Amino acid sequence: MMNKKEAREALASADALASQMRRGARQHNRLVFLLGLVMMVMTAVYGLMIQPSARYAVPVVLLIPFFILVIYTATRPVLPRHYRALYAVITATGAGIYSLTVTLGTTYFSGEPLWWIPGAVLCAAPFFLVGMLDRKAVHAAEGSP
Repeated sequence: MMNKKEAREALASADALASQMRRGARQHNRLVFLLGLVMMVMTAVYGLMIQPSARYAVPVVLLIPFFILVIYTATRPVLPRHYRALYAVITATGAGIYSLTVTLGTTYFSGEPLWWIPGAVLCAAPFFLVGMLDRKAVHAAEGSP
């Protein structure tokens, strides 16, 4: 049977581990938001400034932040109930938005800011939504409102 000293040490160890995990979760939130900003800037730059000769190679590079988001949401070890399904819907919707923005923009709206700026914001929206959901889950785990 465990004595009081061992119990206190076990609780202190568990508290330290929980604190470390919360710090890691907060860092991931920041990285997801930063990835959204990168996606927004890359999409806007592609649509507004890239020369027509490089049109078809660059959208593949633009998918790198999106692939990182998909991997991030798929490999989270612990999630609140129904978040995995919600992340799947968010990333699938983001893929559709990205596909429409880049395909239609490249074909019909090359260099047109009225298409590419809102399109870039919409392409970044899944990142921001995942970041907000993660932040909400971290606050709920900490007991904060």
